[in-house]
Amino acid sequence: MNHAGKVDQDDIVRARNVLLASGRRTPREEVDAYRVLTQVSPASYLPLLAGALQRLSYDTSVGKWHPSSLALCEEAVAAARSIDPAETARADVLYRALDSCQRQLYMAG
Repeated sequence: MNHAGKVDQDDIVRARNVLLASGRRTPREEVDAYRVLTQVSPASYLPLLAGALQRLSYDTSVGKWHPSSLALCEEAVAAARSIDPAETARADVLYRALDSCQRQLYMAG
């Protein structure tokens, strides 16, 4: 199923360029690119979006959690749940997303 008609083609090209660029991309750039490409090809990009959201929730450069880490983890869970149930990797992606969300909930009290 192709949803390319709903997404601006320039956004798709920019997102692909971010992911294909030879330089190091930030976690924020990666998440933004996967958000766009998920609309075009969900089967390919939903697992990648879920993982990127989890990585964005913790800033390894300063060793601190992102201020909105719980919301990012919840979005990762939503993305993982959106993966086709017939996909073999769905359970692993969903488990990791739920685990990170649970961790954030415990930290929030």
